[in-house]
Amino acid sequence: MVPTIHVREAVDSDRAVLMGFHRSLYQSHRDEVVAKEDLPLVEYRGYDRILRDDLDALMKHQSSYVLVAESLGAAIGYITGRVTEEPRRLLPRKGVVEDWYVVPESRGSGAGALLVREIEVRFAAAGCDVIESATWSGNEGARRAHDALGFREIRVMYRKLIGRS
Repeated sequence: MVPTIHVREAVDSDRAVLMGFHRSLYQSHRDEVVAKEDLPLVEYRGYDRILRDDLDALMKHQSSYVLVAESLGAAIGYITGRVTEEPRRLLPRKGVVEDWYVVPESRGSGAGALLVREIEVRFAAAGCDVIESATWSGNEGARRAHDALGFREIRVMYRKLIGRS
């Protein structure tokens, strides 16, 4: 029997596990999918403070969502996102997925897809016309997951170090 996965809104008591997921996504996992020579192009100073500030802002802001996936009483992943508005666009209101992470041992279980579906429901209820998400170019697993969930690749970003050989 496959364990049941359910998704719920994050609460303050989830902060420690969310910080662990946040750190895993933006440090450990990032280091697995971003080429070593590209790490300076995405690295921040004072990463722990930045990750904490980022999570705090998402947890506090009215137009943000932080959801947790659980199985057998344990958190196995999370997704965060916010609603933005660009009045000049044809589809002006969009839901932006900020972070999306499932622990390695639970990948392929459907937890990631369930997290996306749940945040999409919230974005739709908030009047969003579009959901947007991004990943690192070398993250083949996330790219396949986005494709499987109906996302389309729209834009590719390039970065280059200046004045270095």
